[in-house]
Amino acid sequence: MKILLLNPLQVHLVNNKGKIYNRIWTPLSLANCAALLEKDGHDVKIIDANAERLSPLEVSKLTTGFDKIFVTSSTLDRWQCPVIDLDPFLNYVKALREVNDEIYIMGVHGTVKPKEVLELTNAKAIIRGEPELIVLNLCRNKDISKVKGISYKSDGKLFSNESQEFLDLNSLPTPAFHLLPMEKYFYEVLGRNFTLLEGSRGCASRCSFCLLEMYGKGLRVKSPSKLINELETVINKFNVKTAYFMDLEFTFNRSLVMEICDYLIKKKYDFKWTCQTRFDLVDEELLQKMKNSGCELIHFGVEAANDSSLKSLGKGLTIKKIEQGMKMVKKVNIRSACFFLMGSINSTLDDLNDIIKFSKNLNPTYAVFHIAIPYPGTKFYMDVLKNGSRFSDNNLFPEAYVGNIELKKLKKITRKAYIQYYFRPKYIISLILHGQLKYLFQQLKLLLGFISQK
Repeated sequence: MKILLLNPLQVHLVNNKGKIYNRIWTPLSLANCAALLEKDGHDVKIIDANAERLSPLEVSKLTTGFDKIFVTSSTLDRWQCPVIDLDPFLNYVKALREVNDEIYIMGVHGTVKPKEVLELTNAKAIIRGEPELIVLNLCRNKDISKVKGISYKSDGKLFSNESQEFLDLNSLPTPAFHLLPMEKYFYEVLGRNFTLLEGSRGCASRCSFCLLEMYGKGLRVKSPSKLINELETVINKFNVKTAYFMDLEFTFNRSLVMEICDYLIKKKYDFKWTCQTRFDLVDEELLQKMKNSGCELIHFGVEAANDSSLKSLGKGLTIKKIEQGMKMVKKVNIRSACFFLMGSINSTLDDLNDIIKFSKNLNPTYAVFHIAIPYPGTKFYMDVLKNGSRFSDNNLFPEAYVGNIELKKLKKITRKAYIQYYFRPKYIISLILHGQLKYLFQQLKLLLGFISQK
């Protein structure tokens, strides 16, 4: 069977002032699907319109002759925080339908809202949850009523089959990197020759604002040998020199990280990497080993500026623990990117100003201030419904919720946070003294795009 997997061009909120929000990152979930399909004997093609900058019309001209087309609304790196504007994605689906009606939709949006996305796309079926096994089974079975994990319409009625069991990550073949334009991928803060890798899937924490519908409960971890094999593949076959381990809590399995670090240190590769984790999941010994193995940057979700707010968000962290962790990160000289949540449930202007103040005291290399999005399926979303608050709009995925602070005011103070953080003389001088002035220019490009929004 001839199969096409499509990653549409992702157009985000700050699209017109710099590429940093239009991630040119490896669509790892599609590469996983492709590897399974090739192993099963199918002829597979991936079109990464996001990396190739292909329009819907350009893509439609490349999609004739396929037996099935799978389109993702959110690749693996966007499972936790998907784009809220579906219009660009829908434009691709519309263009594809003019040449082929065997279209199947995967991603967060259809997982959370299968009925609505099915109506918007008029697809053959919606894939709910992680896509790999479901895509494989759809290509094996002519009768979709027997395929787990999908929603579809028959004779005008909506059917949602039972959910697909979550897969064992160690059963996946090495992702089909050979089907991707690997030379196109980059991450501004690490450079080119870049890819995503995945050591685990899921999260042991249960923050109220995180969308975890794609992951299931608990944490599934790859074996060290499996992840090392993938590392060897991208480094030796595709000249990858930088990578982002796309786990939600990469250091949760400390022994896995230590083994990966030991491997990289032993091999002495010209290789830099980053990851995402929590401040209570690092220690000085681990951080030093990570630094020695090429870890350049760690992403941390800080979110709030006081213990009561952290508790209400379900973070399971304290300000003291955050400060202790940041002190260790700075001691071993690893760059940090800290994320702060603006406008969570019941937050006040004082809370937001406290976040700005705390971010400056914490002083990470990068500070990112996100307006809290009430994703359907999260506790945050349900709390908004329960307490009688309203959403900022009637879209499938609302942009924000309207509580104590109107959206216009929330956007204004978020702009203020960026300006106050990045235009501090102390911050600029620190980057100059540490030879990191180039990182300031990267952030200024982002900042100019953000503050230009209305």
